[in-house]
Parts: sequence; structure tokens; C-alpha cells
Amino acid sequence: MTSLSNGDVDHLITELQCGGERRKLAVTQLYTEFADKIIKFLKLRGIADAEAEDILHDIFIAFIERANSFTPIGQGRGWIWTVVRSKLADRYRSAEKTTSIIDGDDWLFDEESYDEDRLKACIEGQMSVFSRDNPEAAQALSWVMDDELDLRSVASLLGRSYGATREFMSQIKHKLRLYIDSCLSN
Repeated sequence: MTSLSNGDVDHLITELQCGGERRKLAVTQLYTEFADKIIKFLKLRGIADAEAEDILHDIFIAFIERANSFTPIGQGRGWIWTVVRSKLADRYRSAEKTTSIIDGDDWLFDEESYDEDRLKACIEGQMSVFSRDNPEAAQALSWVMDDELDLRSVASLLGRSYGATREFMSQIKHKLRLYIDSCLSN
């Protein structure tokens, strides 16, 4: 099976806006292309099988709901993965607060009361904003950090030269620092 081109993905996302049979066909094609990849992505992040299926359902609903905000400029794949990461972040945010026991003592603590947890929450929030503002950059970063792809593979996926991809990754690092620095100064 051949993979959809960036233009094909853009077209399918715009078809989600149409409704009717065109929407059904677009959902089917997007599901065929991305469902297994999304499930794998979720499982690699520790999501159980049944919950991953539920999140996948929510993701496809989000594709339809957010399709009107999509502008087809050849970055449909980045948009898809931004929605996926956003729904995963929503899942983490909606998880109940946990209470833990420290080393068998009877002392209980609320995990969110510690600075480390606030820092983590701040960084996750800023990463979500960064992903929304820079979908192509977030996708490239995900390929490098999560999927452990080398820069030549990322360059191929982005349709850029190796040198241009190195420069792009350098720019991503600088942009990302602007988002994260506010968390580190608190």
C-alpha cells in the first residue's frame, strides 16, 4: 500500500469539511492511513489497548470538528499529529489527581503540590501551545525525539535537503526555548 502524499492528506482534511459521502470517504482514507500509526503512538506512551481505541475515536471526531480551521498548505500530516498530541494531552489533563504514600510512611501528598509537578505541567502546556503554533516543527521534533529518526530520514519526510533540515531543527530549538523559558523562570 502506498502512503498518501502531503497534498493528498491536505485534500482529505478539506474533504472533512464537506459532510456527506465526501466526509465518509475522507474519514475512511485517513483512518486507513493513520489509525495503526496513532494506536502505536499511543501505546508507546503507555496507553492501554482499550483506552487507545477510545482516544483514537476521539481523535477522529476532533479531525472533523477542527477541519474548518485547517488551511491546505502541504502540512496536513503535521496538523494530524498536532491533533493527536492535543487529544493525548487532554487525556493526561483529565486523569484524576493521584495521592501517593511516601516510602511506606503514612504521609500522604498531593502530587500537584510539588514544584517539580508544576514545572512538568507548565512544560507540557507550553509544548501543547508550541505544537498548535508550529505543527510542522512539532512533527519534526516528534520524529527525532519520539521516533528516534535521524536527520536524513526527517529531511526526507519533510521534503527538504539535509542542510535545510539541520537549520530547521536549529530554529525549532530556538523557538521551543522561547516557549519553555517561562516555565523555568517561575
